[in-house]
Amino acid sequence: MLKRVIVFGAHSYFGFGLCERLISESVEVNGILLKPRNPINKLMLDERLLSVGRNALLQTMNGYERTGNDDMTDMIIHCCDDGVEASLLEQDRQNLIKSVELANEINVPYYFITSRNNAEERLRKEHSKFCEDYLRDNLESCTTLQLPLLFGPFQPPTESIPQFLTSYIRCHKDVLVVDEPLLFIEDAVNAVYDLLEHLEVGNTYSFLPDLEKEDEYPMSLGVQMKTDDSQKDRNEKYVIKVPTSLEKGLKEQVAFIEKYKEILNP
Repeated sequence: MLKRVIVFGAHSYFGFGLCERLISESVEVNGILLKPRNPINKLMLDERLLSVGRNALLQTMNGYERTGNDDMTDMIIHCCDDGVEASLLEQDRQNLIKSVELANEINVPYYFITSRNNAEERLRKEHSKFCEDYLRDNLESCTTLQLPLLFGPFQPPTESIPQFLTSYIRCHKDVLVVDEPLLFIEDAVNAVYDLLEHLEVGNTYSFLPDLEKEDEYPMSLGVQMKTDDSQKDRNEKYVIKVPTSLEKGLKEQVAFIEKYKEILNP
């Protein structure tokens, strides 16, 4: 049973959600944050921290510094930065190096979690390759979890889904075509948490929604989704059997955008 976890990349879209789930299960979490320079992303991170409030189980620090409690850590999780800010990607690389050094020193399981970004920016691709190469060369055993394109509240506003939904709110008649499966952030967080202690150490896993559960795509929101055949034979595959429907998830994201419109559209 997990008692204490260090989460590098706790500032990221997925990383913060995982921290929230861990503390809800009474796991002590040390969340390593990077402060975004983008003012909107910074305000969104501040809002997430406020939503958690003071919680004895969650400690956060800007950048990693070794503490005496780290020797009692059960697991190290590094959530790869999910943005495209060059300064954050460089800081994330430094934190990756520190997280690997710590994992080698205290000899605990190490999980590297990454999610797709449909912007597919060159900097982020280069960053992902750096992380994969460094882990392969410097860590004896690393379990890699690859998540699909995520959506939901607090998604970075620079990505196409929140941009499309903002346009939808303004009554534009656009249709967003997504060429791969979408997974609601809460479903991704819950699936990863449930499997953290059960996946085979050293393997690489791809997480996918069960698209057979989607009888109809949410055309009332103007979204069309295609399956990604390239995922079928890639690595070990874990299919989430009962994901949140696209209709429900996208409506939650619309509600979030409307609630925080003054921050998201200054």
